[in-house]
Amino acid sequence: MPILICIISAFFWAIFDLTRKLSLKKINSVNLLLIFTITQFIIFLIWIFIDNFSINLIPYLLPGIILIFVGLFSALLFLKAIQQSDLSLTIPLLSFSPMFSSIFSFFFLNEQLSKIQYFGVFLIIFGALILYSKKLTLEEFLKSFKVILKNSSAKLMIIVSIIWSLTPVLDKLCLKHSSINFHGFIQSLGMIILLIFLFKKDKVQTVNTKKNWRLILLTVFVGSTATILQFYAILTNYVPIMESIKRSVGQLSSVFLGKIFFNEKINKPKVVGVIILSVGVYFIV
Repeated sequence: MPILICIISAFFWAIFDLTRKLSLKKINSVNLLLIFTITQFIIFLIWIFIDNFSINLIPYLLPGIILIFVGLFSALLFLKAIQQSDLSLTIPLLSFSPMFSSIFSFFFLNEQLSKIQYFGVFLIIFGALILYSKKLTLEEFLKSFKVILKNSSAKLMIIVSIIWSLTPVLDKLCLKHSSINFHGFIQSLGMIILLIFLFKKDKVQTVNTKKNWRLILLTVFVGSTATILQFYAILTNYVPIMESIKRSVGQLSSVFLGKIFFNEKINKPKVVGVIILSVGVYFIV
């Protein structure tokens, strides 16, 4: 059951990546993030009114405040990265997050994977790098590092990968001292305040057509569901395991959804990369 929650959460995150990219054609990143955060705030506010909640404020405070700032910063970087580049060439770079999260969770949560699970994490990273290769040769594989370093969106996504490997660790630290509903309430409230403070001079962009609103509301619903499921997932699994499943499903989906919705090419390296990612997940699970 714990692994199943990770898998379901991962599928919602994959759909969320797609709907965010589609929504960014209709609305700017700041306003999309604000709508998403306000919706989450309302959901968690209703939740704490209809159900029990708890908070141990003193130990919650430091990781909670850090999480608000890094969460907002990384979300804005992510939206900028997927807006500027192919979904199938940016999302795979999030595969580095299981490696970073295994380091962070070891030091902050004392979570240690088995050797075979660490090998699975390595395969996921290796598969993601193959996705960046033009051909299945060692030379092209090594060139993929240069492609990543030269691509501005890729560099942004690497930064996001590092930050997002830390955020579930911070979430888990916070959830040791708070119920899920109150943690979500505090985080969404903090992000709303920070967004308003940082972007108070920007004009709110209006969305005119009902079609656009449906897409944005779908994005908000899918993202909120993914967030709540992830809270449950990290409470019942080691963070690196949750991250590995989440990122692998995301990479698989980015290749196929990128082809369906944005006509992004599927070549041999992408197919091989996807197979290696799948094997990596098998070893982790």
